[in-house]
Amino acid sequence: MQPDVLFVLLLAAAASSVGGLLLCLRRWSEESLFAMISASGGLLLAITLLDLLPHSIGGDHHDLTPFVLLGFAAMFVLEQIGHSGRSVGATSVIGVLSGFLLHAYVEGVSLIASFRLDSTLGLSVLLALLLHKIPDGVTVASLILAATKSRVKAFFGASALGVATLVGASSVELVETMLPPIWSPVMIAVTTGVFLYVSASHLVPLIQHAKRAQLGVYFFAAMLSYMLITTFLHGKLHVHV
Repeated sequence: MQPDVLFVLLLAAAASSVGGLLLCLRRWSEESLFAMISASGGLLLAITLLDLLPHSIGGDHHDLTPFVLLGFAAMFVLEQIGHSGRSVGATSVIGVLSGFLLHAYVEGVSLIASFRLDSTLGLSVLLALLLHKIPDGVTVASLILAATKSRVKAFFGASALGVATLVGASSVELVETMLPPIWSPVMIAVTTGVFLYVSASHLVPLIQHAKRAQLGVYFFAAMLSYMLITTFLHGKLHVHV
């Protein structure tokens, strides 16, 4: 694994630990948490639609949109499996944690796939991971903290997500020579579906249910800012057809 790819992989893996650490070290106000979630939701949706989706539509790798649907459906199934986790029992927490670990594993694979396909795309995927891995770490840590009352266990539970990401990336390194050339774009398409699910099914409804006008401002400001940055840095939006 190249040193630069290893560095960004470690950075993405550490984000989950940061999320757990944030929860364990201090209590954030509800307003601050919602502001961060709103901005993250706008950025994640913009990255998904402007950077990831164009790589799955047409181009040299044909139309891979069925794999976008596959990624979306896989997240839906994982959500259904761990749905009982809201009751915060020992078994339910294990179920939710298992779903998050599988999700993190796929993210590790996706990060490597994106850098193999396009370094610029890889950086976009890294940013997307950083945006929602911290909330993932907070979510897992809060569930474990509620079930065990142990901040240490909560922190290590969140850190396990980072480990799963590293395992996913490492597994690709081991079997990459046996994979067909199409594997990288396919994984990008799957990742697109995963990120679309996270942003549209989790973050957007959360912002809407909060019924606070300023949250919509944060959401659209973040989305618009990323679109403008993408436009000015690349001269045009990422269109690969």
